Amino acid sequence: MANSVSVENDVNVASDVAFAYLSDYTKIADWLYGLSELKALTEQTRGVGAKFDGTIKLGAKLQSHLEVIEFEEGRLMVLDSFKGIKNTSHWLVTPTGATTCKIKVTWDYDLGGGIAGKALGKVVEPVVKIAAGASTKSLKEKLESL
Repeated sequence: MANSVSVENDVNVASDVAFAYLSDYTKIADWLYGLSELKALTEQTRGVGAKFDGTIKLGAKLQSHLEVIEFEEGRLMVLDSFKGIKNTSHWLVTPTGATTCKIKVTWDYDLGGGIAGKALGKVVEPVVKIAAGASTKSLKEKLESL
Protein backbone atom coordinates (compact mmCIF):
# COMPACT_ATOMS: atom_id res chain seq x y z
CA MET A 1 0.00 0.00 0.00
CA ALA A 2 1.23 3.47 -0.82
CA ASN A 3 0.02 5.39 2.27
CA SER A 4 -0.30 4.58 5.95
CA VAL A 5 -1.80 6.33 9.00
CA SER A 6 -1.61 5.06 12.60
CA VAL A 7 -3.39 6.29 15.71
CA GLU A 8 -3.48 4.84 19.21
CA ASN A 9 -5.51 5.60 22.29
CA ASP A 10 -5.48 4.50 25.93
CA VAL A 11 -8.85 3.19 27.07
CA ASN A 12 -10.17 2.63 30.60
CA VAL A 13 -11.77 -0.75 29.94
CA ALA A 14 -10.47 -4.32 29.97
CA SER A 15 -8.89 -5.42 26.70
CA ASP A 16 -11.31 -8.35 26.19
CA VAL A 17 -14.30 -5.99 26.50
CA ALA A 18 -12.70 -3.51 24.08
CA PHE A 19 -11.94 -6.20 21.51
CA ALA A 20 -15.39 -7.79 21.72
CA TYR A 21 -16.98 -4.40 21.09
CA LEU A 22 -14.72 -3.25 18.25
CA SER A 23 -14.96 -6.59 16.46
CA ASP A 24 -18.79 -6.62 16.56
CA TYR A 25 -19.73 -5.42 13.08
CA THR A 26 -23.20 -4.32 14.27
CA LYS A 27 -21.53 -1.72 16.53
CA ILE A 28 -18.92 -0.33 14.13
CA ALA A 29 -21.18 2.34 12.61
CA ASP A 30 -21.65 3.72 16.15
CA TRP A 31 -18.02 4.82 16.34
CA LEU A 32 -16.23 4.62 12.96
CA TYR A 33 -15.96 8.12 11.54
CA GLY A 34 -17.82 8.57 8.26
CA LEU A 35 -19.19 5.02 8.07
CA SER A 36 -22.67 5.24 6.62
CA GLU A 37 -23.24 1.55 5.97
CA LEU A 38 -21.69 -1.81 6.76
CA LYS A 39 -23.43 -4.93 5.51
CA ALA A 40 -22.38 -8.52 6.06
CA LEU A 41 -21.74 -10.35 2.79
CA THR A 42 -21.30 -13.75 4.44
CA GLU A 43 -23.20 -15.67 7.06
CA GLN A 44 -20.01 -15.64 9.11
CA THR A 45 -19.61 -12.16 10.66
CA ARG A 46 -16.63 -12.71 12.97
CA GLY A 47 -13.15 -14.10 12.42
CA VAL A 48 -11.08 -14.94 9.36
CA GLY A 49 -13.23 -15.16 6.25
CA ALA A 50 -16.01 -12.79 7.33
CA LYS A 51 -16.80 -10.37 4.49
CA PHE A 52 -18.50 -6.98 4.49
CA ASP A 53 -19.57 -4.20 2.14
CA GLY A 54 -18.77 -0.81 3.61
CA THR A 55 -19.52 2.74 2.55
CA ILE A 56 -17.65 5.60 4.17
CA LYS A 57 -17.93 9.32 3.53
CA LEU A 58 -14.64 11.21 3.80
CA GLY A 59 -15.54 14.16 1.61
CA ALA A 60 -16.36 11.73 -1.20
CA LYS A 61 -18.37 8.54 -0.80
CA LEU A 62 -15.98 5.58 -0.86
CA GLN A 63 -17.00 1.95 -1.06
CA SER A 64 -15.02 -1.21 -0.37
CA HIS A 65 -15.69 -4.86 0.08
CA LEU A 66 -13.66 -6.03 3.07
CA GLU A 67 -12.58 -9.40 4.37
CA VAL A 68 -11.19 -10.30 7.79
CA ILE A 69 -7.79 -11.79 6.91
CA GLU A 70 -6.29 -12.04 10.42
CA PHE A 71 -8.08 -12.52 13.70
CA GLU A 72 -6.63 -13.28 17.11
CA GLU A 73 -9.41 -13.29 19.71
CA GLY A 74 -9.00 -10.47 22.18
CA ARG A 75 -6.00 -8.99 20.39
CA LEU A 76 -5.97 -8.42 16.61
CA MET A 77 -8.33 -7.96 13.68
CA VAL A 78 -7.12 -7.14 10.17
CA LEU A 79 -9.51 -6.25 7.37
CA ASP A 80 -8.39 -6.09 3.75
CA SER A 81 -10.31 -4.85 0.72
CA PHE A 82 -10.99 -7.21 -2.15
CA LYS A 83 -13.08 -4.78 -4.21
CA GLY A 84 -13.31 -0.99 -4.31
CA ILE A 85 -10.83 1.39 -2.69
CA LYS A 86 -7.67 -0.56 -1.82
CA ASN A 87 -7.21 -0.46 1.94
CA THR A 88 -6.20 -2.53 4.92
CA SER A 89 -6.96 -1.75 8.56
CA HIS A 90 -5.14 -3.33 11.52
CA TRP A 91 -6.86 -3.13 14.91
CA LEU A 92 -4.58 -4.10 17.79
CA VAL A 93 -5.75 -4.22 21.43
CA THR A 94 -3.05 -4.49 24.08
CA PRO A 95 -3.82 -4.84 27.79
CA THR A 96 -2.05 -2.23 29.94
CA GLY A 97 -3.68 -3.27 33.23
CA ALA A 98 -6.60 -5.32 34.55
CA THR A 99 -9.15 -2.73 33.40
CA THR A 100 -7.15 -0.70 30.87
CA CYS A 101 -5.83 -1.22 27.37
CA LYS A 102 -4.33 0.50 24.37
CA ILE A 103 -6.07 0.39 21.00
CA LYS A 104 -3.97 1.03 17.91
CA VAL A 105 -5.35 1.30 14.40
CA THR A 106 -3.24 1.44 11.27
CA TRP A 107 -4.91 2.20 7.95
CA ASP A 108 -2.99 1.45 4.77
CA TYR A 109 -4.55 2.67 1.55
CA ASP A 110 -3.66 3.01 -2.11
CA LEU A 111 -5.26 5.57 -4.39
CA GLY A 112 -3.49 4.39 -7.50
CA GLY A 113 -0.03 4.52 -8.96
CA GLY A 114 1.85 7.21 -10.74
CA ILE A 115 2.32 10.82 -9.86
CA ALA A 116 -1.42 11.58 -9.64
CA GLY A 117 -2.10 8.72 -7.23
CA LYS A 118 0.82 9.68 -4.99
CA ALA A 119 -0.20 13.34 -5.00
CA LEU A 120 -3.82 12.45 -4.17
CA GLY A 121 -2.56 10.20 -1.38
CA LYS A 122 -0.71 13.12 0.23
CA VAL A 123 -3.80 15.34 -0.03
CA VAL A 124 -6.07 12.67 1.46
CA GLU A 125 -3.65 11.67 4.25
CA PRO A 126 -4.67 14.49 6.66
CA VAL A 127 -8.35 13.56 6.22
CA VAL A 128 -7.59 9.89 6.91
CA LYS A 129 -5.55 10.91 9.98
CA ILE A 130 -8.50 12.99 11.25
CA ALA A 131 -10.91 10.10 10.57
CA ALA A 132 -8.61 7.64 12.36
CA GLY A 133 -8.24 9.95 15.36
CA ALA A 134 -11.98 10.67 15.52
CA SER A 135 -12.77 6.94 15.25
CA THR A 136 -10.46 5.90 18.07
CA LYS A 137 -11.70 8.78 20.24
CA SER A 138 -15.32 7.81 19.59
CA LEU A 139 -14.52 4.14 20.24
CA LYS A 140 -12.87 5.11 23.55
CA GLU A 141 -15.96 7.15 24.56
CA LYS A 142 -18.37 4.33 23.65
CA LEU A 143 -16.30 1.73 25.51
CA GLU A 144 -15.89 3.82 28.63
CA SER A 145 -19.64 4.49 28.76
CA LEU A 146 -20.60 0.78 28.65
